[in-house]
Amino acid sequence: MLKHLHISELKTGMHVASPDIDWKTRPYLYFADEYIATEEQVQQIIAQGFQEVYIDLDKSSSSSPTTPTLSAEQELSEHKKTATPKAKTALEEELPKAVKVHGESIGYARRFMNDMRAGKVNMEDASQNMEHIMGSLERNADALLSLSRLQQTDNYTYTHCVNVCILTTMFARHLRQNDKKIFAAGLAGMFHDLGKAMVPLAILNAPRKLNDAEFAVMRSHPVLGYEQLVTVPNILPEVLMGAIQHHEKYNGTGYPHGLAGDAISNIGCMVGVADIYDALTSTRPYKTSIHPHRALGIMFEMRDKDLQHEYIAQFIRMLGIYPVGSVVEMEDGSMGVVSASNEEWPLKPVVTIVRNPDGKKIVGKKYNLAEEIHAPAIVNCMSAGMTDIDPAKALGISL
Repeated sequence: MLKHLHISELKTGMHVASPDIDWKTRPYLYFADEYIATEEQVQQIIAQGFQEVYIDLDKSSSSSPTTPTLSAEQELSEHKKTATPKAKTALEEELPKAVKVHGESIGYARRFMNDMRAGKVNMEDASQNMEHIMGSLERNADALLSLSRLQQTDNYTYTHCVNVCILTTMFARHLRQNDKKIFAAGLAGMFHDLGKAMVPLAILNAPRKLNDAEFAVMRSHPVLGYEQLVTVPNILPEVLMGAIQHHEKYNGTGYPHGLAGDAISNIGCMVGVADIYDALTSTRPYKTSIHPHRALGIMFEMRDKDLQHEYIAQFIRMLGIYPVGSVVEMEDGSMGVVSASNEEWPLKPVVTIVRNPDGKKIVGKKYNLAEEIHAPAIVNCMSAGMTDIDPAKALGISL
């Protein structure tokens, strides 16, 4: 028998259950199957930002909550204490600046990868590049995030480095790390795949599934990157850990060292999550991209296997159930594009409507679903390829 509790009611002696509920409708529900033996476990779950939990009464030695349930207003107040700071600049204002930052970052990634192929590691412009990325994310994170999804170049390797940098920087910021740690996280994301510069291009850009011998060469890139980065004077340890650990898996089946659980560093976990998300949502010569909404669902199923539960939960919370750029259908039949995420209420982002219920194009109509009581709800999320809607155009991005 299962009992639903607010997270503040969780205590030692309870056995947490993993109910058959769609995670997309309950983003703050703690999904697990574990016995709570210590107060430290309770505090770790609360610290991760979860708001509710189900317990199995039959497996629990304690099931009577002693802490009063918080009201909905109190829940929101508690959540706001850990929520990522709101944007300081409107998306429309930040986009032109973000386009410049994104383009310069792609150029920088191209230069350092080409330098690596020539036998040297050039990190001279790394600090300035990171300052520009951090500045744009501070002003409005949705601008660079939308570009990382919608403005992809022909060369996946360079774009991937920049996208993982953006995502990892956002992740560190979301986790309320200080500026030094955010800076280090971004650098780790930027340089995580440096070793791929030493993988033959015929393998790196193969438009097909690699054979066993080729895959073995590809799997060598974390070590190759680490060996080059460790020679850089005053290299940050986070950059080294991001390079060597981003393909390790929580259950120990990753590479190159088969690390498991807490043996994987925090930055290794963060870069690993960002790396998987960008790989799933990017178009490659041998695969089409997966819609971000579906990619998050796939990643959620990887929890406690490939990915540590708390990292995937926080990553989903950061991006929102409907990431910026998602094409959505509203319950009144209109169509729109998600133009801003809402971490406080992940199911209620800001939506820019581009088609009315009759299918006619409209311009300028927006719903902030968290604030407008009578606004239609989202009923479906789909790939842009399934419609004639251009998310980039709807967001004012010139590709």
